[in-house]
Amino acid sequence: MKKAELLLKESKMPKEIIKIHSMEEFNNLAKEYPEKIVVVDFWAVWCGPCMTFAPVFEKLQAEYSKNFIFVKVNVDEVGSIAQRYQITGIPTTLFLKGGSIVHKVVGAYPYDHMKRILNDLQSAE
Repeated sequence: MKKAELLLKESKMPKEIIKIHSMEEFNNLAKEYPEKIVVVDFWAVWCGPCMTFAPVFEKLQAEYSKNFIFVKVNVDEVGSIAQRYQITGIPTTLFLKGGSIVHKVVGAYPYDHMKRILNDLQSAE
């Protein structure tokens, strides 16, 4: 039965990066997946390091989409979410579980560094 539940949850996992356009969408996501870690990329169009980090984030999502939910929040579009989590520099990547921060990375880190964090979080669950 446990295996069937896991398979059902995996099949319901988002298959792509979710782009958040409102606080309501963000809150609904946390309610829908309270047991999953949500990886949030706070970014902006004008941010050079954000553009450098974007392909890294996409590659991570492609590899870890069965275990994590990947979300992008444009701070110019939905600044209220950035304010809630006191984001003062971008790119910032938050790792949230049930709406609470379990890890935070400020800056455009390389793939290997981010992969290590995801592996550590995955084994801690």
